[in-house]
Amino acid sequence: MMSKEEQEIVPFNKIQGIASTNVPAYSNEYNDFVSFEGFYVHGIYTGCKWHCVEFARRWLLLRKSCIFQNIRFAADMWQELKYVERVTDGEKFHLKIHSNGSPHKPQCGALLIYPCSEDAPYGHVAIICEVQENSIRIAEQNYRFHYWSSDYARQIPMIYRNDCYYIEDQDNVYGWMEIENNNQLKPLDESNINFILPKYQQPQPISELQRCFIMNKTFNNDYLPFNVDNRTEKFLMQSDENDSYYYKANENFFVNISNTSNELYRLFRQVTDRIIHNDEFLTLFEIPIQFWSRIRRSWENEGDLDILDHMSFNFDGQNLKLCQYQANHALKTLQYAVIQEKRALEMNVNYNFTSSFQLYHLLVRQWKRLNIKTLIHILIDNDEDDLETILFIQKVMTEAGITSKLCLLSNGLSWKDSMIIDKDGEIVKTVWKLWNWETIFLNLRNQYCKNEEDNEWESMNDESPCISDILLNEQIRIIEPLWKSITNHSAFLSILYENFPNHPNILQNEWFSSENSEHLP
Repeated sequence: MMSKEEQEIVPFNKIQGIASTNVPAYSNEYNDFVSFEGFYVHGIYTGCKWHCVEFARRWLLLRKSCIFQNIRFAADMWQELKYVERVTDGEKFHLKIHSNGSPHKPQCGALLIYPCSEDAPYGHVAIICEVQENSIRIAEQNYRFHYWSSDYARQIPMIYRNDCYYIEDQDNVYGWMEIENNNQLKPLDESNINFILPKYQQPQPISELQRCFIMNKTFNNDYLPFNVDNRTEKFLMQSDENDSYYYKANENFFVNISNTSNELYRLFRQVTDRIIHNDEFLTLFEIPIQFWSRIRRSWENEGDLDILDHMSFNFDGQNLKLCQYQANHALKTLQYAVIQEKRALEMNVNYNFTSSFQLYHLLVRQWKRLNIKTLIHILIDNDEDDLETILFIQKVMTEAGITSKLCLLSNGLSWKDSMIIDKDGEIVKTVWKLWNWETIFLNLRNQYCKNEEDNEWESMNDESPCISDILLNEQIRIIEPLWKSITNHSAFLSILYENFPNHPNILQNEWFSSENSEHLP
């Protein structure tokens, strides 16, 4: 029976446990998730966060002062990896292979290699960190995502039979690889990293983005993979020329943009926290004072319940510059998740993946994390251009195990006994919205002025609620949460720039005048 710690899923980027005194194992949360974010230790590239090969390379670096060549998949290590190199002098230490069922007993510090399988299509690698009489203990990443109870991830039975040692894991094992002359290797002295040879300290990879075109390409509507009768898809596919254009990026571009966007998102959260806890900022953002405590409570309780954000960058061939940040932009979701791949298929473009790679599955996972047990009312208006986006997200909700219902704002909801119900009489408890928060607060102010003219206003049965009645209702859970009113605000990037004026990826924002910016709190 699994312990409570073993049952709890550790979120992405959080530490599961620490092996061998100083080597943290980080959670990838899902074994098929690819972050495209590289990780570096003292300038040495260890791999993609937080895959098993990255952990193996980082463990060897910190515990043995060694590194090994880039390997595409963990399973490839069994055939392709011949040696490790000491980063302080470049000396090579060869690896000795012991197949499972070897007469040689596994040793601490050996690499345990798994082949490709249905459950592990790229194989797996772990570090043997302890050898007992009838078992071994290993440290690893991207296999299970529980909190470790000790300084190892799990214990695997080992059987000695017919003078040979067999590691009896539930998955097939190639065997283990041991470093020859292992006794000559010591942990990396992190107090003096000047001893690391420069050839092992890689600069950030160079991004390449190439504009390509197909001349005189005409679309045959009879064979298009997208719906030409759909207004949104037709609008996004339209072109004034017969030539079709697209951009081709190398893998380093995806690594760079992932590193940059993830770093900026961490800065966004720092700035969001500062704004939320500063009355002057909230006043500057024109957030009604009666919602300050609710926004702070939302940040405290729902700070990690962020489904989707969109960043726009300028790229000059070398550097990425953030030019726009939209914490909730439904049309962009449609563009990336639906249209892009359809267009690539129609144009017969060869590609490994598009920028919408894994987006659908990530959205499903994010919705699952919300742990919603009630019906979600998807609030829509009469704008048909957003309908395909809404249907796409509704499909995501369904796969995440969430029931939902489309509801037209103009006539789909009404008041009943101080509660809001839909046409079928169901009480509205959870809503997914498309409106930005500035629009909602503006609606609240307009309604307040109108109600002042009407003296005292009370909700009347069968009367239609306005948008602020619904989305600022304390009895209704709103997806996305109220704290996103800060990151959605048009002034947010100005505050970001004021906090990080020298950041290489942040452009100066002119929302504030120079006079006002001098007096920012």
